[in-house]
Parts: sequence; C-alpha cells; structure tokens
Amino acid sequence: MKTGGVTDSPRAPGLTLRGAFRIFWQQQSPRMLVALFGFIVALRLALADFTWWDLAIVAGFGVLHPISEWIIHVFLLHFRPRTFAGLTIDTRAGADHRRHHASPHDPKYWFIPLSSALVAFVVFATIARWLAPSPHLAVTVMATVCALGLVYEWTHYLCHTSYRGKTRWLQRRQRLHRLHHFKNEQYWMGVTMHAGDILLGTLPDPRAVPTSPNCRTLLRLD
Repeated sequence: MKTGGVTDSPRAPGLTLRGAFRIFWQQQSPRMLVALFGFIVALRLALADFTWWDLAIVAGFGVLHPISEWIIHVFLLHFRPRTFAGLTIDTRAGADHRRHHASPHDPKYWFIPLSSALVAFVVFATIARWLAPSPHLAVTVMATVCALGLVYEWTHYLCHTSYRGKTRWLQRRQRLHRLHHFKNEQYWMGVTMHAGDILLGTLPDPRAVPTSPNCRTLLRLD
C-alpha cells in the first residue's frame, strides 16, 4: 500500500491511529459503506416524519447486534464445505473467511468482500421493507445496519493491525480477536461486542482453553 510515495503497512511497527485510518480509508469496502451510509441518512432526513420508533429501532439493533454478530461468525463465516451425492457445497463467505484464518496478517482478507456486502445489503433491505410498518422506518433500519457494518469493519481492521489500542475497550477487542485467531477458533466469536460470547458460552478464561491446531484451517470436524 502506498500513500504519497511512501509505502504504508498496517502491520508496521509503531503504527499510529492516524496512519491506520489513512490505510483503512484507501480500501473499497469502508468507502462504499461510508457512501452508502451517507446516502441512506440523507434519504431518511428527506423523508422526515421521525417518531420514537426510530430510536427504538436503533436501540433494538444495538441490543441484538452481539447475538447476530455471533450467529454470522459461527454459522456463515465458519461454514465448512459439505458434500452431498458427490457435489461439494460451499459459500463465498466461508471460503473467504478460511483464507483469512489461513493468512491472518494479510490485509487482503481483513475487509468484507464487496460482493458479500452487496448481497447482504439487498437481503437486509428486502427484509426491512417487508417487516417495517413504513418506508421511513425501513430506511432507519438500513441506516443502522450500515452504521454497524462500518463499526465492524473499523474494529476488525484495528484488531489485525500493529496499532496498539489506547483504550481498555479496544485493547480487549484486540486481545480477544487475536485469541480467536491464534489460540482457539471455537471461542471469542464477537468482534465489536462480546455479549453473544457471554450468553452462548464462548468467552472462557484463555488459560482454561487448549491451543487448537485448527486455527488456520477451520476444517475441524469434531
């Protein structure tokens, strides 16, 4: 990665938060999410007619997000290929995430693939329009989803850079995510929040967890 003729590496020693952000902003996924979020917020402001339901939606997603993040990580990203009648079934998200585990220091696999992001956006938009009582609230749902996606991208990115978090919150996110990659892939499934891990039993004391030989493959079958 290059900026102003100088090669930047998100794994370089002494990386600052400013330097980390500069590299982050060069990536397609964050820029797309910011542009999409800005467009949706502008649309919501244009529609106006705000109610307490808008706040309820934002708060509800905040409460449910740790669980949805856990479910997506466990069942979608850690999906393993399955063979039926000689036909192997796999998913793009699962294959990309296996590459990420195989090469956790490669920035190429740190970000949500654009194709996966677009598919997720269409799915969420369809569900939101179907379930929301009005178009206004459906747009609020999509703005909230985009905001959470952006927070996820930034947090996950920082977990893999050499930047050393200055807050306890980020330090804990970095430590737990690195345990997931280098200690045991079956635990510490949250990235931005870990309430899902607490509720579903995947936030153990690291000292009580054996080091897994499968962190890089994700193909453990037991």
